[in-house]
Amino acid sequence: MIYQNVDLRDLFLLNNDITFLNHGSFGSCPTPIFEEFQRYQKLLEFQPIAFLDEHIEQNILKSQQALSDFINCDADDIVFITNPTTAINEIMRSITLNNGDEILSSNHEYGALDKAWDFICKKRGANHVKADIPNPIPSKEKFIHAFTSSITSRTKVIFISHITSSTGLIFPIREIIKIAQQKNIITIIDGAHVPGHIPLDLTDLGADIYTGTCHKWLLCPKGTSFLYVEKKLQNQIEPLIVSWGYESSEFTRTPFQNNHLWQGTRDISPFLTLSKAIEFREKYKWNNVSKICKKMILNFRKELLSRFETEPLFEHNAYEWLGQMYSFSIPNHINECEQIKSKLIHKYNIEVPVFIWNDKLYIRISLNGYNSEDDLHRLLTVLPKIISGYNSP
Repeated sequence: MIYQNVDLRDLFLLNNDITFLNHGSFGSCPTPIFEEFQRYQKLLEFQPIAFLDEHIEQNILKSQQALSDFINCDADDIVFITNPTTAINEIMRSITLNNGDEILSSNHEYGALDKAWDFICKKRGANHVKADIPNPIPSKEKFIHAFTSSITSRTKVIFISHITSSTGLIFPIREIIKIAQQKNIITIIDGAHVPGHIPLDLTDLGADIYTGTCHKWLLCPKGTSFLYVEKKLQNQIEPLIVSWGYESSEFTRTPFQNNHLWQGTRDISPFLTLSKAIEFREKYKWNNVSKICKKMILNFRKELLSRFETEPLFEHNAYEWLGQMYSFSIPNHINECEQIKSKLIHKYNIEVPVFIWNDKLYIRISLNGYNSEDDLHRLLTVLPKIISGYNSP
């Protein structure tokens, strides 16, 4: 993508021989942010004790303040964590779940967290309930009805994605959170794909617990994520790793912050790049870059639906449901998942997820500033060559 007379691909470290349509999995860190990451790692090696001991509080607080300004919340309400799966594992082990309590999620949730909820529910005698969202989704209103109709008197927690991993859909969680508040149900939101992808205002949103990555759409180094917990719940949250911050007089912040500050010999350098990442976004007006990527996604979807046999994930208002990601089905080829994926990367150098979801084969594209229309056209050209019967009508 050429933007502001800059070829944005030149800002990234990606292999130019690969058509990279998979930003959503692990992101890609631009060179200026990666160099900031390495600068902090060098400071760590130059004086490890000062970096990991003497200056840790002020360094972490500076990054928390930068992130809290970006997502509009109190810096005391967020802690840094490696990834949302770790964050949710901590939360599910901390909240009280009794025999018969229900965790309500949907059939669109991230597979690792489905497994995690199944695990904890078996331990506690609780039930993991998945609302069956119709496919295609008729409308936002019918989505909300399909989800909330699964709420019962036993529903203790609602766990739902803000943007889904498999389908790339933006869910109407604001409305669901309001309904949960009325029923005194705890809301836990998986926002792995949200920060830097679509606007996020945690104060306005009102979720009890929210986790998101900074190494995907916010462009930080890998392993940079956060956990947000409303103040009223923070005393219930127990860190996965109990270490020197627990009941410590040496650290000066809240128990929630102190418990998560020192996690052993963990390199905190990725977290300290947040200011640089936000500065990078402002310099290159990345909100506008995201809008261009979204437009490419919407155009790709139109062309795909007109040229190939595939089933839409929703019936109307694509602008409302999609950001920089889109998943589409490949009918009648569920047994060819690995072959298709292998051909795309090894024969055509196209990196894109190919997976089975809801008993169908799907391909998910996710774009960022280093992508162009040519990348999408290349995929459209290659698909009929590797998928038998997948030709233009």
